[in-house]
Amino acid sequence: MKLLRNPLLETFVTVADCGGFSEAQYALGITQSAISIRIRDLETSLGYRLCERGRGGFRLTERGEIALGKAREMLRCARDFDAELLELRDTVTGDLRIGTADAVSSLPGLNLAQALQRFLARGHDVRLEITIASPAELTQQLVSGALHAAVAPFRNRLSDLVYEPLCHEAHQLYCGREHPLFALPPSQVCPELLPQYPVCQRSYDMPLLPSWKGPGAAAFADNMEALAMLIETGHYLGPLPVHFAESRVAAGRLRALEHPQLRWHSEFALATRRTQVQPRAVELFSNDLRHGCQSAPDALHETCTKAP
Repeated sequence: MKLLRNPLLETFVTVADCGGFSEAQYALGITQSAISIRIRDLETSLGYRLCERGRGGFRLTERGEIALGKAREMLRCARDFDAELLELRDTVTGDLRIGTADAVSSLPGLNLAQALQRFLARGHDVRLEITIASPAELTQQLVSGALHAAVAPFRNRLSDLVYEPLCHEAHQLYCGREHPLFALPPSQVCPELLPQYPVCQRSYDMPLLPSWKGPGAAAFADNMEALAMLIETGHYLGPLPVHFAESRVAAGRLRALEHPQLRWHSEFALATRRTQVQPRAVELFSNDLRHGCQSAPDALHETCTKAP
């Protein structure tokens, strides 16, 4: 049920997401001419053009880009408003917007998929959205209200948010099969040897690792898959989560550089906005996530910790 409905804004956002009228007609279930009328009516009300459409294709105007961000925010607020009113009749509805860091599906201590499975098995009318982004981007979206909850290794923590520890993720330094260190005996691997080789890291990471004494990173990637690809070139050393790198190590594509100083952990936490009353969907998901962590196996120090 939509108590606060704005078909014009909904149409505009859908057209922008679909990249034009042609694809949007299938998403909206109306004809292109009907979409054109709605966009024209919205532009007439606003007094400026939102998009250009014609032989050159579809594109948003400069004002259209700004309007799109505000329209998304307004529609999110409307859905949250609907959910809050309907919850008064003990109905779980509305949106559940979750954010997470990338490459967490194989993190043994998290069990995010199991938590989602438990949540979705309930009888409710909740629209689920999942966003993958860096911890800094997730934090910004939590503060703005674009997300209800996020799971990531948050280093910089804000007083506006509540953080609940979930589990730890083990990291190691890796090299590719073509790297000079790949065949080096383990006894000869030491931190002092490594700074002579270029390193890569994720663009949002802090210094490479706690014990690193060499120069800064020579290459950056914004996600784990891209980072692993850089390491596999044999040109760079780079850090990866142990659970993420295991299959590549087993296939002989990567080697972990074994040394106590080349292994460290990051803490994953569930972050939510600091408020007296959370939407019911957020409460249920948070409980399901805690349950999934409590039932996770203890492995590689990636053990779950229950918040006090």
